[in-house]
Amino acid sequence: MNRELALEELTPAYAEALRLRDQGADHAAIAARLDLPVEAVPNLLELAQAKLDTLLVMPTVEAD
Repeated sequence: MNRELALEELTPAYAEALRLRDQGADHAAIAARLDLPVEAVPNLLELAQAKLDTLLVMPTVEAD
C-alpha cells in the first residue's frame, strides 16, 4: 500500500496531523488546526505514525 492510500485509511485527525507535520507545521500549529491542546500533539503523532506504519507493511489484496 502506498503512503497516500494508507493515510486515507486513518482517522481524519491522524491523517491531518501527519500531513501537517510533513508540511513542516510545528506542534502548536497542528494543535490549533485540530483544536487540541498542544500537549496532546506528540502522543497523537506517535499513535498516527504507528498506525500508518502498520498499514504500510500490510500486504494489499488485489481484486480478481
